[in-house]
Formats: sequence, structure tokens, C-alpha cells
Amino acid sequence: MLFLAVFCGFLAEYQLEHKIEKDREKQYIESLLEDLHEDTVILTETIDEYEGHLKRNDSLIKLLTGTDIKDRGADLYFLGRRASRSVRLALHDLTIQQMKSSGGFRLIRKQNVSKAIIEYYNRLVFIDYLQGIETAETDEYRKMAVDIFHPVIFNNMAEPDNTILRPAGNPALLTYDPKNLLRLAGMVSYITNTKLGLSIAEIKMREAAKDLILLIKNEYKLK
Repeated sequence: MLFLAVFCGFLAEYQLEHKIEKDREKQYIESLLEDLHEDTVILTETIDEYEGHLKRNDSLIKLLTGTDIKDRGADLYFLGRRASRSVRLALHDLTIQQMKSSGGFRLIRKQNVSKAIIEYYNRLVFIDYLQGIETAETDEYRKMAVDIFHPVIFNNMAEPDNTILRPAGNPALLTYDPKNLLRLAGMVSYITNTKLGLSIAEIKMREAAKDLILLIKNEYKLK
């Protein structure tokens, strides 16, 4: 009888612990779904921003290498000032960070879901790598730009809210030396290619987020 009582107590404690862990798993999954939905919105916004950057940079390269460069001062300054702007991805990773720090990842019982979660967040490694390259390229662009664009005009174009205004008239460049202009156009091309890589990586991550949302909903019978 004593053994049976001890065994029943142990069984009850095990069932209670199992229920607590299932409840925590559900909480993590529901919180993760919220993060993923927010991620798709953020990723769409940054992808759209990259599209704008790519178009502007392509126009800048054409102006820097065009024959009418001395007549396009306002466009050159506007596009040249915008070329050094970056897009930074800031996803909602609070849930995954909590799961990692508290050991909550072990509560995800479905291996296919656990694997998909890891693969989704691992995509950030490549994005961070490309962002590092973009930062280095942008720094190099700024060093070249100070020899071509007038710093006072550049400074006056920036508004307090960090927006960039197109300058009035047809402001002149500091130099029209073809070699310097081609070097700057080349650096803009490097930046553009890196931004394109980032855009593609984020498009793939957005699709991965949507796939992960569907997987979680199907596996956990959520609406």
C-alpha cells in the first residue's frame, strides 16, 4: 500500500509537470507566432525600402557617367546624399531569445517545428554578414564623396527629422574629373549589388516566416 501511494504521488507529480510544460510550450508557440507575423510586416517594409535604394542608385550611376552631368546638379546632390543611407533590419526576436536563455527550446516537442525555427533565425547570420559589407562599402563611399560633393550643400539638405531635401538650382560639383566620377560610380555599384543581395535574402526570409507560420498552425491545430 505504501508503495502504491508513493507511486500514485509520483505519477500525479509527473502529470502535473507534463501539463505545466505543455502549457509553457503553447505560450511560447503563440508568442512566437506573434513575432513571426510582425516580422513579415517589418521585412516587407525593408524590402520596399531596398527597392527605392536600388532605383536611386541606378539613376546616380547613370548621372555620374552621363554626358549631361553639369546640367543635373540638383539630381546628383539629392541622389548622392541618399546613396549613403542604409536600411537596418530589426526583427522581433524576444520570444526566441527567452527560449534560448531559459532553456525553453527543449519544450518544443515537434522536431520538424523546432528545426524550422532554428533554420528561420539562422538566416539572420547571412543578413548580418551582408550588412557588415554594406557598412564598409558605405564608409568608403563617404570618403570618396567628400571630394566630389560640396559639404555645405550636403549639410543644408538634411532636415531635423533626417529627411533629405533636393537642393535648389543647379549646384556644381567640386570636381568633374572623369576618373574620380567613375571611381564613385563604381563604389555606388558595389553598394547597389550588396543591397540587392540583402533584398533577396530578406525576401527569402519573409517567405520562410510565412511557411513557418503555416507549419506551426498546422502542427498545433491553431487558427
